[in-house]
Amino acid sequence: MNLALFIGKRLLTILITVVAILAISFIMMRFAPGGFFNSATIASGLGTLALQNPHLYQEYLQMFEKQYGLNQPLWRQTLTYVWHSLTFNFGTSFENPSVPIITQLKTALPISALLAGGSIVLALLIGIPLGVIAAVKRNTWIDSVLTTLSMTGQAIPSYVLGVIAVLLFGVWISGILPVNGWGTPADAVLPIVCLSAGNIGVITRYMRSSLVEGLRQEYIRTAEAKGIRYWHIIWRHGIRNSLTALITVVGPTFAFTVVGTVWVENIFSIPGLGTLLANAFTSDDIPLAITSVYILSLMVMLMNLIVDITYSLLDPRVKLR
Repeated sequence: MNLALFIGKRLLTILITVVAILAISFIMMRFAPGGFFNSATIASGLGTLALQNPHLYQEYLQMFEKQYGLNQPLWRQTLTYVWHSLTFNFGTSFENPSVPIITQLKTALPISALLAGGSIVLALLIGIPLGVIAAVKRNTWIDSVLTTLSMTGQAIPSYVLGVIAVLLFGVWISGILPVNGWGTPADAVLPIVCLSAGNIGVITRYMRSSLVEGLRQEYIRTAEAKGIRYWHIIWRHGIRNSLTALITVVGPTFAFTVVGTVWVENIFSIPGLGTLLANAFTSDDIPLAITSVYILSLMVMLMNLIVDITYSLLDPRVKLR
């Protein structure tokens, strides 16, 4: 299939999916328990006014309804919000109306991307060598140990590792690494390590299985029969082919790692997209919550598209469909 046609079809699919996500998320948030007028900001700011001057209180509520379009039918609210979101006009949040949502995203998204990107780089640096060793030493005790460790890394959630890291470096041996806040390179060390544990397990297992499968191919046996050195075969033919296939894992893993920073950012008090999303849901901040979900879902789909295109360009045998 022509590359431009493939990209066009995928972008159309992404657009339809994003519209559905925005519409469903908006309707679900509108019918969720609580709501904007029960949020902490309104309760603290207008709570006493409701008792002192009920008429003025109602005027303020009507003003807020008009500002956020809450006085319109639900279908009109949904269509309006979907259109504004598609044009990246997110407006302002309920809890922080003085700062546009797009400004909050510009501050928070790079932090989460840095944490996710750092964890992927660390996972590649550790996972690829471990996967190669496990494949070369397959069916030995070394393979069993590395496989067990990789499965353990996948099984332990990153937020559990975050709690352990806070106890270790914040209580037992404090002062070595910071356990909260953001502003220095050292602040990113522990969150990146916690986020990378699961990714190391994924990359190690994928690299092992891919390399083991590659070493069983006929061209590997032909190279061995020609007397080519074993490690030259491993690097020139086995690892290089496995690294090409690894792209299909790295892209989606990065996107899902950005999503998975929610708990880690809260544990380490990092003002990233995860913290923004968590605060939005706990305070019934509908615009900010839906915007965060929209950005995360869009990132996952775009990363999958980039991976498919890159993989097809690197491996001519892969056909775009």
